[in-house]
Amino acid sequence: MKPGQMMQMSGVSRPFLPGQVIRSSRDHGLSFVDSTFLGSFEVPSFLGHAVAGATLYALFQDEAPQPRTRNWALFCALAPDLDWFMTFLHLSGRHVLNHRGVTHSLCAALILATMVMVLAFRKEERNPRLWLCMLACAFSHCLLDACTQGGVGVAVFVPITKVRFVCAWQPIQVGPIPLNFKLLQGFLTALWTEVVWIGIPALALLTGTRTFRYLRGLRLEERFYERLPEPPRPPESFEGEY
Repeated sequence: MKPGQMMQMSGVSRPFLPGQVIRSSRDHGLSFVDSTFLGSFEVPSFLGHAVAGATLYALFQDEAPQPRTRNWALFCALAPDLDWFMTFLHLSGRHVLNHRGVTHSLCAALILATMVMVLAFRKEERNPRLWLCMLACAFSHCLLDACTQGGVGVAVFVPITKVRFVCAWQPIQVGPIPLNFKLLQGFLTALWTEVVWIGIPALALLTGTRTFRYLRGLRLEERFYERLPEPPRPPESFEGEY
């Protein structure tokens, strides 16, 4: 049976997924899915999205680090993958509710950033910079998934169009759930591509940003001392005149 072909399971038509093994029980006439069904689902690790969220938070954060803001930035970077559980509903690959569907869209990123801003921060804490940070973290998930191999693309512009998009350059691999040693090898290979194409650039970007801010601080400090008035000179001694 070819991928995407419909098959009959307990009177319900469901799409056949690659690697899925179906076995029937002679006693009860029921069907169930073997463990290789779970291993066939390919998902990106949380490492790449978490690193992207932490990097964007550090770029937007110009003051002392705030753990609460950082945690919400990581949440926005990881939240779109909650639709992965929709895979168990056996929807068609390009269904808008399936993985990398509506939750990975620009519209969803706007809604998520706004909800986090309203519900997680007090009125005096809200500002456009913070909202842009949450939006960038949420939308970074969509961009990274578009740069990964495998899947049917990302529905970036839902609800305007259901067309799914991918980047022309896809250096990042997606790995299966490591349920056995063979799947673990594929997962570690995918993890390595995330280290190379996400982790190293993020580290270089953070290092460059920190260096720039440090040099800018030194320059501002020099300008500050240059503008200070010279201290008054002490009066000369008049001991020789008396």
